[in-house]
Amino acid sequence: MSHRRQVALVVEGHGEVQALPLLVRRILAERGHTATVTKPHRIQRSRMLSELRRAVSLHRARVGEDGLVLIVFDADDCDTGVAAGRALDVAADGHPVAVCVAVREYEAWFLSALESLASHRAVCDDAAYEEDPELRRGAKEQLRDRMTEPYRETIHQPAFSQLMDLTVARRRSPSFAGLCHTLWQWAGDEGHGT
Repeated sequence: MSHRRQVALVVEGHGEVQALPLLVRRILAERGHTATVTKPHRIQRSRMLSELRRAVSLHRARVGEDGLVLIVFDADDCDTGVAAGRALDVAADGHPVAVCVAVREYEAWFLSALESLASHRAVCDDAAYEEDPELRRGAKEQLRDRMTEPYRETIHQPAFSQLMDLTVARRRSPSFAGLCHTLWQWAGDEGHGT
């Protein structure tokens, strides 16, 4: 009898605690994979590097040798390569760990597939975003401008993560494509195209 592989998540935002497990399951399901996704471990951005090693150690033990500890955080203004490298240096400690950085903000992934969110009651029917969603800061503000109600991370991130067109998001957001490829590679599916 085989066991179900596990993914443990380390995040920085309140919205990602509910949204990211949904998104991870959707991404894996696209390629026919399943996994148990544990409730994310949230670490405030200001304490991310100081608490990361302990969080990864804790979750490494929980997910086992074939599990994945996935760290997802926003890049904001920092260089994503440098940020990911620092996080890996702090966290890896001899264990396989993946770091995915949302370029600018998690909400940039929503902007990359905004048209697919127009069916949600909180998004304007004609919502569109033509610019590069990863080019500049302010993804939350750009998203708010295209909504019919105030944006609330803990309410809208889970709903939008369930609704967004993953194919379009991958095409328009290299950081989102990176998240997908990281998960697929861990699941043993790196040979397929996008």
